[in-house]
This record gives sequence, structure tokens and C-alpha cells, in this order.
Amino acid sequence: MSQLKRKEIASTAREGEAEWYEVGSDLLECVMRRLCFVDILRMKRACRWWFSVGESYTSSPSHRPCFQTPWLLIPPPEEEEEDDDKGERKSKSSLCFFNLDEKKAYRDVCLCREVYEGRCVGSSHGWLFLLDKTANLSLFNPFSGARIQVEGSLKEGRSEEEELFDVDAYTADGTKYKKYKGGRAFILKAILMMSDIGKKKINKDKDGVVLIYRGGEKLAFCMFNDGRFMDLDGAHESYNDVICYGNLVCAISQLYGFVEVWDFSTTGSSPSPTKVMDISSCLPLKKAREFLKSTRQVCCSYHFYLVESCGELLSVVRMVSEFMDVEVHEHENGKDNQPKKISLYKTLMFYVFRVDLHHKILVEMESLGDQVLFLGGNNSISLRVEDCPGCIKDSIYFTDSYWERADEDDSYGGHDMGYYNLKDRCVRPFYDTPHCYKMKPTPFWVLPNPW
Repeated sequence: MSQLKRKEIASTAREGEAEWYEVGSDLLECVMRRLCFVDILRMKRACRWWFSVGESYTSSPSHRPCFQTPWLLIPPPEEEEEDDDKGERKSKSSLCFFNLDEKKAYRDVCLCREVYEGRCVGSSHGWLFLLDKTANLSLFNPFSGARIQVEGSLKEGRSEEEELFDVDAYTADGTKYKKYKGGRAFILKAILMMSDIGKKKINKDKDGVVLIYRGGEKLAFCMFNDGRFMDLDGAHESYNDVICYGNLVCAISQLYGFVEVWDFSTTGSSPSPTKVMDISSCLPLKKAREFLKSTRQVCCSYHFYLVESCGELLSVVRMVSEFMDVEVHEHENGKDNQPKKISLYKTLMFYVFRVDLHHKILVEMESLGDQVLFLGGNNSISLRVEDCPGCIKDSIYFTDSYWERADEDDSYGGHDMGYYNLKDRCVRPFYDTPHCYKMKPTPFWVLPNPW
């Protein structure tokens, strides 16, 4: 930055800030190289000069950020409400994050002044996938304010019946298709398909998006430079999760966790992925039955995830109790009403398997070692515990992703969060929500990314 530009910035400084301009850019960048992302954000708030140096540093090709514990995107406080055009109260579209390391929630910690509109249907590499009421998909980076519109339309080339299904299912009341109330009927999960994960930045000539839609029934992808959504024909619809693993796109089915693999290595500008693998499930039914008997649970469901960890592909099974009695303390008009009992779903435990792509089998794992997994509606993440201050090793940190039931009742939904340790096989809370079992919108893990 030129000396003239620096003087221009300094001339606009508020009284009391002048001493901060005595620190040179070289020294500031030296300090920033030793800070995690959240501390760089805080440092940039000190004054306009530091903000300018921070922007230049984080956008430079040489910047290699320290690993950062994922943040939890949570609903804004209840008091953050305003009147809409009809005079009804609604929550402001503000950003609120929970920091696992500090066990503290932050409002407006991000430097961008933008807020997002639409329903969040995914989180991948620091970007939020947003779906608006006209079924348009876009990406929003809450840390930089950058936006990318996905040009492709999932309604293109479909029958009138299919189009009506998708549009009606998204509407707020969901009167025609109550089973798929809300945006989750349209998109269950969306992730980025990046050609070079190491560079972090999106390359619109080579990258794209992959998603699960139609209530989990379909898989589709769209390259940014192509602008068309194309379905991936699978043998085990419906699906729970999808992940990019090198040049492969892997999906796992809702029924028993079958893994399907497509090769994208020869797609180029005209995508034509090839189905290369279909791996049978290895659900530990005997262990599951024994566990249910010991805990006196009469009904549970299974949810499946895929995650890359230490260069290997893992399949994770989540056991969820369908009916668990809890007491809810309702708060209305400044008064606590009498508690009432409700039956809601709750995660009981996890199983982890290594996906052996060579032999096309799943091998059960007893431990994650020093790894920590972050699962939910986000692009599944695995990090070393040393890079995740505030986390416990050999654990799975999870958020609610039971979309079929999250909106079925006003008393609960979005509540099923915690962490599960594979060593002692216990579920514990990481975010304190005493007697509150309704969180809307559903919390998401977001990996901070300034690009």
C-alpha cells in the first residue's frame, strides 16, 4: 500500500485512533500470520488502517490461514424481531455464531454488513447455500459478504407435475405436501465441488455444486460455467449425504447406508460423470439391537453420513431414538407456564466405518484417534483435535439433520445437538439450551473462510 493511500486512511481516523497508525504493515502481517481466523477478524476491527492491512493480507495468494474450529450458526436471540409489511412480528435476518472454544455466542462478529435472505440448506467450505421462495439457489459467504448465484434451475426440463411439487412443497404453509414442509423438500443437502480445496477460492471455470433434492430422492450437480443441473442416476434412492472425495462424488443412501460412487475426473467443460462403484451396507444390526435393549428404547431410526478423514473415506451411522420423553418449560408474556411433557427424537450413539474403495467393503472403526468430526446439514468435516481448541478428541460433534421431523411440531426441531465420544460412548451437550427444544432455523456448522 502506498504512503499516500495510508495517509488518506489515517486522515479519516476518529480521534483516539491515531496511535494505531504508527504500526507498519509488515509488523501487522507478521502478527496476523500467528493468529487464527477469528482473532484476525477482531484485529481488523481495531481501526481503519488495521482493517485495510488485514484485507490485503487475507486476500493475498501467500496467505495460509491457521486451522479454525468450525462455528455454529444459530438462530438470533428472540428479542431480535421486527414488524413485517403485514404488521406481524418476525426475526431479523441477522447472523449469530456460537464459538466452541470460548463457549460464547457472538452477534455480528463478521465484518460484512450483509445479511442473508432465504432458507439455509447447506454449508460448505465457509459458504452458506441459500434457497429463496422462488426456488433459486445461491451461495453467501458470511465472512466476506461475497455472493454467487447458481444459474442452473432444478425445474428446467421437468414435467408440470414435478415443478408444481417442488414449488408447493417449498411454500411456508406446505398445505399440499405437509410431509415435505419447508425448503427441505427441495434441497436436503448442498455442497461445493471444488477442483482445488487447498486454494480455498471458488474457480468458476472448474468448480460446481452437488446436491440432494426432492426430499432425498434425487442427486444433481451443476458446474458454474455450464449453468445446467444434471441428475446422477443412482440405484439406492433416497439419500442421506453426499461428499466430494478427490475426483469422486460419493453418496450414501437412507436405506441401510449403501455407498455409491461417481467419477468426475474426465468431466471437463461438458460434465459426463461415470458411475464406478456400489458398496453394500455394513449396518451393525446385532449391536444396535443389544444397545436398544439395554437402554429400553423401543423405536429408533438410522441416519448416515460420509466424511473424508486423514485421506480416507468414512461412513458414519447415527442412531436416533424416535420417542424420548422430556419436560418443556414454555415462556410466554414474560411468565413461565407450567411444564408439559412431550416426546421428541434424540441421538443415542454413532458407529464409524472406513470405506475400503479397493475391496468395496466397510470396516468398522473403534476410534477416530486424534480426529474430531463435525456432522449435520453441513459438508461433513474432519479435523485434528490440536486444530480445534475447545473440542474433545475421538468425538463426533453433531447438529440436527432429521429434516422429516424438524418441522412437524412447534415444541421441538433443530434441538438434537451434542457430541459423542467413541471411547466412553456417551452423548453430551456442547451448547446449553435449557428446556428449549425448538431452534429455527436449524443450526449449521460453518468453517470460517474469508474468501
